[in-house]
Amino acid sequence: MKRLRAWRLFVNILILQFVSWRVFAGGEGLDIPEGLDRKVSLEGLTGISRFFAATYNDHLWLYAVYCTLLMAAIGVAIAYVTDFILSALGLDVTKIEHKE
Repeated sequence: MKRLRAWRLFVNILILQFVSWRVFAGGEGLDIPEGLDRKVSLEGLTGISRFFAATYNDHLWLYAVYCTLLMAAIGVAIAYVTDFILSALGLDVTKIEHKE
């Protein structure tokens, strides 16, 4: 029985290899696309919106770090507000103890 399973697996692998060769999966491909030069217009922006737009235009990696940290801070704030509201409603919001 084990030999039959091994043989079937081997044949299936060969069939999959043959199918990929027949559809020319490793062909020439497309040309390499040009880099995107997206810039945000700073006209009419003030305050925090201008700060983030300018950071996006000039320092994309720093913009990504700002967004990541901001999203984490907003998530923590939402968790604390939700915890406060549920406690005010009288619901138990302590950690759950898992027993295995």
